[in-house]
Amino acid sequence: METHIPNMGLNLTRLLRKQFMKTSHLIIRTILAVAGMAIIISGCSASLKNSMVRPAVSPAAIVQVNQQLEIPNGKARVYIQDGAVTTWRNIDKWSTYCSVLMQQKHASGEPKLSVLPGQFKITKVIESEDGLGTGRTYVASLGWIIDAKGYDRSVHVIFGVEMRLSSADQPGVRALICEKRADNLGHYNYPTLAEIKTALGDTIEIKSP
Repeated sequence: METHIPNMGLNLTRLLRKQFMKTSHLIIRTILAVAGMAIIISGCSASLKNSMVRPAVSPAAIVQVNQQLEIPNGKARVYIQDGAVTTWRNIDKWSTYCSVLMQQKHASGEPKLSVLPGQFKITKVIESEDGLGTGRTYVASLGWIIDAKGYDRSVHVIFGVEMRLSSADQPGVRALICEKRADNLGHYNYPTLAEIKTALGDTIEIKSP
């Protein structure tokens, strides 16, 4: 029996060594997994912070209309892009465009609606995402993602900034709205203040308080 004792001790040592190696590998894998999750969470947090960067349009800013704007018959708004009055059909939807929205639509037989030169106070700024398609999913930290059918629905989303307007002289004017459609290059942001000013040109100015 004595001749087997050293072998038994050697086998026990090998067994303990194997168990130690397995435990070490498990600990290392756990540490790497936790570190990986920390990096992902950090990246998501950074994406979320970036997604919360918004146009610097102050609710206390002033909108200065520099020329008379005629509302088309039967419509409630007039469109502006690249500093010129245009129509919905002629707008480049992938670039920022704006519109002045009235409180009500022009009715047939009624006097023509128009926006006269003057100043308006911005009382509220509203941001919206108008989906033109279906089956899309929005994740705050990731943005728009591909739906279950494999279609990138981000190309069917219009990002808008609505500035509610107030003027004692022209109470019929409701809002200045600037929008742009998301593209398939990952540009899923609201119009910036610089883009809004470019779209309006000299027709309308936004003056900081």
